[in-house]
Amino acid sequence: MLSRIAESLFWLARYIERAEDTARILDVNYQMLLEQSQDSYHLRWEPLIVMAGEEQLFRRLYSEVNAENVFEFLAFRHDNPGSIVQCIAKARENARTIRDRISREMWEDINGFYHMVSRFSPRDELVAGPHRFCDKIKFGTHRFHGVTDATSPHDEGWQFLRVGWSLERAEMTSRLVDVQYQNLLDELPTVGAPDNHQWMAVLRSVGAFEAYHRQYHSSIEPEKVAGMLILNSQHPRSIRFSTTEVQSGLRAISGTGQGSYANEAERLAGKVVERLSYDRIEEIFKQGLHSYLHELSQMFGLMGRDIARNYFYYAMVA
Repeated sequence: MLSRIAESLFWLARYIERAEDTARILDVNYQMLLEQSQDSYHLRWEPLIVMAGEEQLFRRLYSEVNAENVFEFLAFRHDNPGSIVQCIAKARENARTIRDRISREMWEDINGFYHMVSRFSPRDELVAGPHRFCDKIKFGTHRFHGVTDATSPHDEGWQFLRVGWSLERAEMTSRLVDVQYQNLLDELPTVGAPDNHQWMAVLRSVGAFEAYHRQYHSSIEPEKVAGMLILNSQHPRSIRFSTTEVQSGLRAISGTGQGSYANEAERLAGKVVERLSYDRIEEIFKQGLHSYLHELSQMFGLMGRDIARNYFYYAMVA
């Protein structure tokens, strides 16, 4: 497969996943705030900017952190490279450049999705609140996943899609748990008195609320929430599950078997999967949750760079 095609598939998947993750967090955060007092209004929106990784850009564009500014910035700003509309536009552009290598249904779906999103009026959606817009984004990305899975051969190209959306998901979940967990703990009046509404919001941000109750049959406890989102081997948005998908996809691309690796990205993916398979949440908290997740995030960044170095860049021949 040409490196250009592999790179377009990889980033097509990442941008689709990034749009969905941002929509999920925006929607859940807004719904949670409807139940909160105005005293914590500013605090609840601040973490979303941190998670997006665009805090400096936001500060340059806005003087205040509030629902309207954060929603506009994360959903509609064309000068924010991580906004939802920009992610979908970039996903569609990547698909356009490889139309002959994806199914007709995939192209029609992403093209229609792009035009649907382009018809939204930022002013109208700011007045209505983010739920309608975010719902369209979530179901649009789900539909694209379904169309891709049903119409694209599960060959090397599909593996690059799989690695792209799984790596993006692992990174986002690690940032979500790190930022939100620290933010919520800092606001607790006493240790051991979690605000269930806020922990429910964290679970709902990754679609894990029902799964949590099926597994634990108990009230929401912060350590159990972190354990599910980091170490659970079956939930599709946990860090462990997503990293296992990255590892499997990379092995399928290189043809590497169990117990070996073909490049640094595979080595790092295997190292993270092994670690997540044997670590316990109690040990993670003893080490320090922030340092643990920060280290994982760095490793995900290194994986992305090594994937690009191995598969997307041409070596210059003198």
